[in-house]
Amino acid sequence: MKHANFCLALTAFLLSSSAGVALAHHDDDDDDDAARITTIVGLNNIQQIGSTQNINDLNGNAIMANPNPYKVVVVPENMHKLPRGTVLVSNIGNDGTTGTSIVKFHPFPSTGVQFNLANSALQGPSDLSFDRDRLLVANSKGGNSVQVLKSDGSLATSITNPLFNNPWGVATGFTHSSRLSTFFVGNKSDAKVLRVDVEEGSHDAAPTVKVTQIAQLTVMDGGETKIDMRWVPLLKVGGQFLFDVLVVLDPAQNRIAAIANASKLDTSTGTGTTIFQGAPLKVPGGIAINPFNGDVLVVNLNDNNLVEINPANASVVGVKAIDPLVVDAAGNNAALFGVTATADRKGNLLVFYTDDNTNSLNALSAAPLVAPK
Repeated sequence: MKHANFCLALTAFLLSSSAGVALAHHDDDDDDDAARITTIVGLNNIQQIGSTQNINDLNGNAIMANPNPYKVVVVPENMHKLPRGTVLVSNIGNDGTTGTSIVKFHPFPSTGVQFNLANSALQGPSDLSFDRDRLLVANSKGGNSVQVLKSDGSLATSITNPLFNNPWGVATGFTHSSRLSTFFVGNKSDAKVLRVDVEEGSHDAAPTVKVTQIAQLTVMDGGETKIDMRWVPLLKVGGQFLFDVLVVLDPAQNRIAAIANASKLDTSTGTGTTIFQGAPLKVPGGIAINPFNGDVLVVNLNDNNLVEINPANASVVGVKAIDPLVVDAAGNNAALFGVTATADRKGNLLVFYTDDNTNSLNALSAAPLVAPK
């Protein structure tokens, strides 16, 4: 990894959230920085942004999508007709396999619109991550692929590999050059963590893809290990600074782990450095990075709580119940699978999350989100 390129990546991270969205401009330049809300502790407004089931198609006609919203991402920059700040949500389907849609929303209450075109061939889409102006979609069924979509929702390419085993989590990593990029995949069926290096072909040739296993996490009882992940260039864990870090959920161990040097690692036996383990984590299902302080945000499958962890001292910053239903022993009423964090227009922390109980995209914010005047 070249030092200059790494410094650029680090600078970009310090200015952006885990979804790659730069902190919002403030309406009032005289706002007191200390008055901003930068952790989930000060956020008390829970608001439904829109339904992921009752949406519009690309022509504006009302349709009903196969719901069960799973993962969520915020558009990092303006991409043609896809404005910066747009929120995208994947619909995995009620049986976890038959969902075929990604739904886009304004970052305020609005009617969702189907984003993906028919040729994107999604089946059971789960995690989402932007790689420059392309959207990576972990296609957990339908050929064990990662679908790469253009900003208009059409298919750019489909990436398959024998090591893919129901891809679940996906995270964009270090961008080496305009032609070479890296992303990471977590397999649901065998709990393997993979690095995928993609080099674009010349003159419309197919890209060259190399897949390397870099970790082996614990397989959940029943064999479905829903590993979510985010990449950051720098993370302080305890008193140690780690570089080129893939932050992953290890749900079978109620654990958050850091896989350092993820872009260069060539071993498949490690489980990473433990950032935090145990309560209040209860089968963590979704992960995000707080853009203000680097804290790890996690949504639990077994109690519908949002948890904020400070990785530097392995402390619990806060816990928020963001769905009121109680999860029973069989897992009924588990609602929370996707979470991402950015900033609102006032410079406060803003958390978007999916809620399977209501088939909706929701927000946890400092104040109600409204359309700009």
